[in-house]
Amino acid sequence: MQSGGTKGLTARYAAVQASFWMSFCTAVRFAAVYLQGVGYSNAALGAVMAAGSLLGALLGPALSAWIDGNARVSAGRLMPPVLACQAAMLLLLALFPQKGLAASVGYALYIAVANSVNSLNLKLYADAAHQGMPIDYAFARGMGSGAYVLLSLLLGWLVERASIRAILYAGLVLCALQWAAFLWFSRAVPETARRGAGGGETGAPLAVFAAENPRFCLMLLGTALLFFSHNTVTNYLINVVRGVGGDTGTMGLLNAFMAAVEIPVMLLFSRVLGGKNSAALLRAAFVFFALKSAAIAAAGSIPLLFAAFVLQAPSFALYTSAVVPYVGRTVAHKDSAKAQSLAFTMTTVGSVLSGVVGGRLYDALPVAAVLWIACAVSAVGAAVSFFGVKR
Repeated sequence: MQSGGTKGLTARYAAVQASFWMSFCTAVRFAAVYLQGVGYSNAALGAVMAAGSLLGALLGPALSAWIDGNARVSAGRLMPPVLACQAAMLLLLALFPQKGLAASVGYALYIAVANSVNSLNLKLYADAAHQGMPIDYAFARGMGSGAYVLLSLLLGWLVERASIRAILYAGLVLCALQWAAFLWFSRAVPETARRGAGGGETGAPLAVFAAENPRFCLMLLGTALLFFSHNTVTNYLINVVRGVGGDTGTMGLLNAFMAAVEIPVMLLFSRVLGGKNSAALLRAAFVFFALKSAAIAAAGSIPLLFAAFVLQAPSFALYTSAVVPYVGRTVAHKDSAKAQSLAFTMTTVGSVLSGVVGGRLYDALPVAAVLWIACAVSAVGAAVSFFGVKR
């Protein structure tokens, strides 16, 4: 059982996770809907998403490396300007609501900055845990998925009945919610933890860290391939859904369903699986990623597509719950911001690869062919990730 104090801190961190994942859903999962709505082709919107994901993959670890390398810089100090930049990009998109340079640059930067917030959120968790204030991360992350469910349902409904501008308005509201959640969490955490709690010890530069942790980097490589496959489905989910006869409303329901099957795993992870070997759990998750990809490719109808996404639970949900404690146990705290950010950033790298390749594939090939290509990549990624995990 959690103590009352731990429950209170977990609830505050759950608010941080919930506000972030609602923002992620808006920025990334509805990106194709918004960009198609203002006139972008699959290839063009893929390029915008790839640019945004690439910038996010650089920005998140760069911010984390800055935190690790400078005792005067903390996640708390970086959060306000990052959220302000996110809001500024949404205002730019609202001012230029048509296809063009402003929309392309604005949406790419919106994705980049929105993604980088989670690197700061993970550092908040790592510092609090390092100071002896345990947070049930998997439970908090499960609350994030619950919020994702509600937002996906609501936003899908709003876009169908109003307009794609609902995506921008939702994004602005969520910037404010993320700021409020951060302030609420910060009030419960001592200043020493918010500053990083590193005891004056700074982490290694990224290149040195990579040389010192080759197995970890192998796991990251495999994870990037897995998330190429994952994002080739989820970032273009409107194409996948239309391929079996659905529409934007169906996409919203499927997004919600994906998150809903994740929630039991995340909420019960600490109680049921918390004592298990996190390396073994990660390996199981990697195998299920490949199986899920095959099931999605084989699905020929909306009911079968929903059935395939039941495997979201032992793949994505298990990975998400296990990877943070795994990294925390296998990487020194002085390098915690970099390591946690890099693990999360592999999802972003997958988006980059998917944006560069996926859009062109969907424009050139039938949806089913694209999904089988993604399945093959997923199988390779699962094998590489499996052997990169330390026992």
